[in-house]
Amino acid sequence: MHESVRQFTANGAACVPLSLRQDGGRFSDTVKIAYLSGAPVPSRGANSVHVMRMCQAMAEQGHSVTLYVHNGDLTARSDHEFYGVAPSFSILKHPRPKVRVIGAMSHACLVGARFRMRRSPDLVYAREYYCLSAVAKTGVPFIFESHWRPRNRGQRLLEGWLFAQPGFRRLVVISQALRAGYLEVFRSLRPESVVVAHDAADPVLALPNSDAGGHLRLQVGYVGSFFPGYGVQVLSDLARLRPDMDFHVIGGSASDVRQAKACAGALANLTFHGFVPPAELAPKYRTLDVLLAPYQPDTPHIDWISPMKLFEYMAHGKAIVCSDFPVMREILKQGEDGLLVSATDVGSWVKALDALRDPKRRATLGSAAQAKLEAQFTWRRRAEAVLQGI
Repeated sequence: MHESVRQFTANGAACVPLSLRQDGGRFSDTVKIAYLSGAPVPSRGANSVHVMRMCQAMAEQGHSVTLYVHNGDLTARSDHEFYGVAPSFSILKHPRPKVRVIGAMSHACLVGARFRMRRSPDLVYAREYYCLSAVAKTGVPFIFESHWRPRNRGQRLLEGWLFAQPGFRRLVVISQALRAGYLEVFRSLRPESVVVAHDAADPVLALPNSDAGGHLRLQVGYVGSFFPGYGVQVLSDLARLRPDMDFHVIGGSASDVRQAKACAGALANLTFHGFVPPAELAPKYRTLDVLLAPYQPDTPHIDWISPMKLFEYMAHGKAIVCSDFPVMREILKQGEDGLLVSATDVGSWVKALDALRDPKRRATLGSAAQAKLEAQFTWRRRAEAVLQGI
């Protein structure tokens, strides 16, 4: 029998649980959740994928979920179809001017006004502190999820104010390293109110992969954004050094791809596929043997990130080669479910790829990674963890 967990606010006041968990991981009563996000939908951003998957996972537990977002820069017949999620939750969109702080505050005001016009939910779950600040005084209990430490004094003051509100129930962070950072910055936060929930992915049905096709050339891929520090250029370096392997880069805007091609030069074994909608990625993954996560030391927030691409790689049961940073060791174990190599030593990446010419070695690593994902890092398990005891 699961008992509800007593949680505390930043000032030590006890919180009253909204409901009791049952053995199946669901809640005894449907909880009406308002999920506030600063993410644009639809868009190429990983943050948009994250919030859509989390809303689906919460809805799968039987909760009534409404997602507050702003309009993205892409068009889609259906937002749910674009992300490959079930239409099990509602989406409310509000305009957001393309001016960083002013736009965020304007969007927050619109969300706050819309929030007050609707029937109050049982719980607010927020990925965006401006939107959360607009509703924090309504008396509705709230959970705040953060993916980075406060970046300036204003953000520290705002988040500190949120943690001191009577409605504050929990802070969710994406790594043990980020949890330690928050407890260092906000000494009033009680350790038990800060929950670590790494990013996640949905299990993928077993389908024939490229190894079953009997091809001779190793197919190596990268799936993700072209942000500074993400290491897309490593693919170009490896393509030059291993002309007997094929390299694929999936992601990036049209301008990103043009610039990357110009930097890479003419390489017959390097293909840029451009952006592929999340719902259409599975066939791409099936053509690849090895997946790379070549994060560099200048990756923003490399000390505490929890890259969604790693979990998607794991879900597809592929051999993974990843830059060796301490935070990555929270996810992968060297030699057991992935290969961790020096980010800046191209020779170590070449050595890893050579080791993965062996299909048995690839299968062993990929199967172990997939099993770990299904045991620890699914969206369903993540949703259960962040709501446990609430």
